[in-house]
Amino acid sequence: MKICIFMPTTFIIDEESTLYKNNMLENTNNRLIQYQNGIEKLIELNSKYNFDIYIADNGLDVGDKININNKIKTNNNNPNKYGKYNKGSGLIEIWNNNIEIIKQYDYIIHFEPRQLLIDNYFIDNFMKNPRTLFTYNHNSYPQKHFNTGLFTCKTMELLKFIENYSPQFLIEKNLGIEYALYFFYTTNNIKYDVLDKMSLIWYPSNTNLKYYW
Repeated sequence: MKICIFMPTTFIIDEESTLYKNNMLENTNNRLIQYQNGIEKLIELNSKYNFDIYIADNGLDVGDKININNKIKTNNNNPNKYGKYNKGSGLIEIWNNNIEIIKQYDYIIHFEPRQLLIDNYFIDNFMKNPRTLFTYNHNSYPQKHFNTGLFTCKTMELLKFIENYSPQFLIEKNLGIEYALYFFYTTNNIKYDVLDKMSLIWYPSNTNLKYYW
């Protein structure tokens, strides 16, 4: 069974983007610190596993502003046509751009490394029994939905999802990726398991707050 960790990033943001102008993106200095810490903690907690680990960045040229562990394979040639308007659209765009990499694996561990793992609760649970695994958002109002900062899924499910939900569709419907994935799994009766927590710290954009999920 082949498993990889796939990490989408936007290290250096476009300050002319709609999301940035609407105060929906963290500033570059803070996000680089958060990314560095998140990546290093992921590597530390998962050194026992023989994963392939990828970063796919769709931001501006990062230069030498962040230190990427040599265990990580990077792809910096990712378009960001849609992510400027809808974060989920940008994520689907990255998945599409890296589809030949994703196809090589049976399971994908999706992790957004601007978060900080508290421990390896979620990934360890998955490794004991590989399966599609989500958590529900604690504030699921008005509609239940998944957290998408950390989840695992069968590759064939992810490929089917991006066939059915285009970046343009999410923008047109003003739909978040958390809702789109939940709708996809529930309406297609695809089996998944749910854990009680991801066991990580999540930083909302442009605030001094942090949340434990």
